[in-house]
Amino acid sequence: MALSRQKEHYVIMTVIYDELSDFVLGKGENFRDARDLMISLSECPYEEISDYMKNVVSYSLNNYGKIRDICTPYLRGWKWDRLPLLTQSILLMSYAHMQVEKVDKRIVINVAVDLAKQYIEEKQAKFINAILDEVL
Repeated sequence: MALSRQKEHYVIMTVIYDELSDFVLGKGENFRDARDLMISLSECPYEEISDYMKNVVSYSLNNYGKIRDICTPYLRGWKWDRLPLLTQSILLMSYAHMQVEKVDKRIVINVAVDLAKQYIEEKQAKFINAILDEVL
């Protein structure tokens, strides 16, 4: 069963958030394999999960340091480690989305802002919009 793109974005964001949470809480030196969580949230076998989802999650986690360093100059007085993990997750996902699909940045920003509005406060959605406008 193919997931809608909106559901795929939710799953990607959640997997990245979960991996960041475990990493920050000291449950691992490195990010662990996100495969099981992707299967659980997608409610389908791993083979049926889209390459898009696999590639965005993989790129986000494998390039965590690079993406963090790219975003940091645009945080306007904030430090990456002080950002809410969900904000970090959306930023990581958005940068990876752009690299994996090479789509117009307006599409990537729109997805990020929609997720932020759904799951975090409006102020963070505007913050994410401003950062991604510069980074992408």
